Amino acid sequence: MPLYRCHCPKGSLSGTAREQIANAITDIHCEETGAPRTFVHVFFFETDAEGAHSVTGSIRAGRNDDQKAAIQTRIAQSYATSAGLKPEAVHVTTMDVPASWVMEGGHLLPEPGEEEAWLKSHH
Repeated sequence: MPLYRCHCPKGSLSGTAREQIANAITDIHCEETGAPRTFVHVFFFETDAEGAHSVTGSIRAGRNDDQKAAIQTRIAQSYATSAGLKPEAVHVTTMDVPASWVMEGGHLLPEPGEEEAWLKSHH
């Protein structure tokens, strides 16, 4: 958690582009929220829809609207750059998920802002 699912047309993203996008999503999420990098997961799914590129992020509830807007805008821009698209061609959505609904390493996740103590007690 967070879990970002990237949907792209078959064959539209090279391995290098996928790596760049995954790294950028991880960087963006961590910079905007302060979450540890180990929490971020990025998956790619190829679809038959021509030209459709989207990212859906399930993120811990408690992020403010400014954080979510920055995450969405920055992901669209970085994805578009790596994919050779215009940012408006990439649809980005985030969905709030309560931390208590998600496990990482067999433990329920902490609320936003409680990561440091959680990491110390679970490593």
